[in-house]
Amino acid sequence: MNLFFYELKSHWKNVLVWGVVIAVFMVISMVKFQVLASDAAASQALLKALPPTMQAVFGMTGLNVATIDGYYGVCFIFLAVMLAIQAGMTGADIIAKEETLDTAEFLYVKPISRARILTAKLLAGLIIIAAVGIATYVATVLAIAAYNHGVVPQHTVVLFTGALACIQLLFYALGIFASAAIGLPKKAVSITAAVVFACYIAYVLWGMSSQFSWMHYISPFAFFAAKDMLAAGSLNQGWVWLCILVSISVVAVSYARYLRRDFKV
Repeated sequence: MNLFFYELKSHWKNVLVWGVVIAVFMVISMVKFQVLASDAAASQALLKALPPTMQAVFGMTGLNVATIDGYYGVCFIFLAVMLAIQAGMTGADIIAKEETLDTAEFLYVKPISRARILTAKLLAGLIIIAAVGIATYVATVLAIAAYNHGVVPQHTVVLFTGALACIQLLFYALGIFASAAIGLPKKAVSITAAVVFACYIAYVLWGMSSQFSWMHYISPFAFFAAKDMLAAGSLNQGWVWLCILVSISVVAVSYARYLRRDFKV
């Protein structure tokens, strides 16, 4: 338990920084929404005139950005990418740092099993990404209320928060895999960031053209596309369970590999 609390203590600045960044992003975004909403018809016409590529890059495809639901859908893809990066880097760093900081020999000679150490670290990591997720929800509600006349589309916010949680969980597991299973601790964070970027590019290509429709199946950002969630009014349970099962499987493989592999010290 001491290791669990140590990890929480060592990452509190991470939570604070990400919370502040997301809060600032939401405030700036809502200020822009006020401008768009002041002349909804003109704003929507202007944004529709943008090239399909640009609409896909900014997650505008299929959304009415002059409404709070549609505009929050645009914000959602940026929040999703930010939280994916934070979750993936947390998963990678919380495992890899013993080898990158040359503290593995100090920690693993103690009378405590690798499995117990790994479990404490992963539980601490879950608390950390959950704290960032909660901070995102609070910042979103407060920003929307402040710049949308106190009206918050709670169903949409809760719906998108659930999608963000699935994305966080999946990339957290991938970060763990990169550091615990692959055996390249010094490159784990870079590998995780590259995967997030690749998934975002796949999402953009999927939104640009039907020729890339198959990329819907390889990008978690496409699993939870804002336009689809708003149209259905709910999360696709198939994608939710896929994220959960893949995350559990990846962590299980990471455990098995981590308990057997030699550390790079």
